[in-house]
Amino acid sequence: MKAKFIAITALASAFLNLNAQKISYTPDLVLGNRSYTYMHNVNYQLNERLKLNNLTLFDTEYTKDKENIFFIRNTLSYHLTKRLSANAAFGMKNPGAFFSAYLQYKIIRPSYYLSYSIGTTYQKGFSLEQSVSFEYTPHLTENFKGYFSVLAIGNLDNSGYPRGLQFIRLGVKQDKMMYGLASNFDQFNNGKKTLENIGAFVKYNF
Repeated sequence: MKAKFIAITALASAFLNLNAQKISYTPDLVLGNRSYTYMHNVNYQLNERLKLNNLTLFDTEYTKDKENIFFIRNTLSYHLTKRLSANAAFGMKNPGAFFSAYLQYKIIRPSYYLSYSIGTTYQKGFSLEQSVSFEYTPHLTENFKGYFSVLAIGNLDNSGYPRGLQFIRLGVKQDKMMYGLASNFDQFNNGKKTLENIGAFVKYNF
C-alpha cells in the first residue's frame, strides 16, 4: 500500500508539471482511529467539453490489515450543458473490476458546490448507483474560511444495498489547504458489514 501511495503521488506530481492550467490534483489524507486513508482527484481538461478524471482511494488498517479498502476509477466526462454531463468510467474496487455510465448535474458557486449523479454500474451484475457531493466554504475571517463537505455514494440492486459510503469533513480552509475533523463510514452487503474511521484530515488543492 505504501508503495502504491508513493507511486500515485509521484505520478500526479509529474502530470502537474506538464500543464498546470489544464490539470488539477487534490489529495486528501485522513489519520483515523481504525486506519489511514489516502484519496485524490486528478482532473485533466482535454477541451471545453471533454474532461478526464482519476479518483483513487486507499484505506489501510494500522495493524490487522484485513479490512483494507481500495477504489480506483477513471472517468471520461462530456459536458452536455454548463451543469449537466454524461460520464463513462472503469476501474477497480473491492471486490474487483467495474464499469459505470452515469449523468451528473452540478451547481458551482463561490461559497458552495453541489453535485448529484445517477447511473448504472456493472460489477458481477448491474446496480443503480447514486452519489451526492456537497462542499460549503463560508467566510470566517480575512484569511480563513469554514470548510464542510459530504460525499455519499450508494448502490442498489436486486439483492438490496450491496455498497455504500459517507465521507464527512468539518474544518477550516486557508488559501488552498483544508484541515480539521473527518469521518468515513462504509457499508457492505446490506449493512451486514460496516466500517468506521474517525480522525483528522488535511487536504490541498494544487
